[in-house]
Amino acid sequence: MCNPVAIAAIGFGGSILQGIGAAGQRETNAAAADLNAAGIDRDIGAEREATAYTIARTREGLQRTQGSLRAGYASNGLALSGSAADVIRESAIEGDLDLAAIQWSSGEKIKGMEFQRDTYKWNAGQERAAAPLAFITPILGGAAKFGSSFG
Repeated sequence: MCNPVAIAAIGFGGSILQGIGAAGQRETNAAAADLNAAGIDRDIGAEREATAYTIARTREGLQRTQGSLRAGYASNGLALSGSAADVIRESAIEGDLDLAAIQWSSGEKIKGMEFQRDTYKWNAGQERAAAPLAFITPILGGAAKFGSSFG
């Protein structure tokens, strides 16, 4: 027959293995959250670069448009004053509004990504904080069973 102490000891050993597995799972979860946060950091950088490029291209387009307007008015013998100047000025204002809209939209998108990144980082910290408890809980349960096998 099997010795009850040996069986209890095996059960306690199993509890230790469960604790190791649970703590390892928490560490894995934390690492996954860290990877997600790092991916979002990469996306934030890409968004900033894309926005800078879009703004630069939009500015170039605005400069070309204004240059075309000036050249068109000049080739028709119109002075760059009065309604011609107003059109050029209004075009510049519209361009500035377009640039501001691009910047604002990108800023809002980045804020959302930063919040998501920070949430992943917070989750990683919570998983790491829970790892010791995930390890010790099954061990305590196993120790209680082991101890009750003698009572």
